[in-house]
Amino acid sequence: LTDEEVKGLSLQVVCYAKNEIYARHGRMFNDQELQEYFQRQNWYVPQTASNDFDDSCLNEVEKYNIQLISTYEQQAGGN
Repeated sequence: LTDEEVKGLSLQVVCYAKNEIYARHGRMFNDQELQEYFQRQNWYVPQTASNDFDDSCLNEVEKYNIQLISTYEQQAGGN
């Protein structure tokens, strides 16, 4: 992702985008809204509890994108 791609998105969309990276690795979510959102995705296979999820399965691009989105969220007044 680039700054330009993230800039115009709503905080809800960037929240979903950031958490989709985790969801694609089977992470489950404590947040009910997120869990229900990803349960509706046909590709989502929940496998790992949130507290047991290990970030070491993420590649460098995924880690970069999470950091980029997190920085945008903070600047925009989100999480």
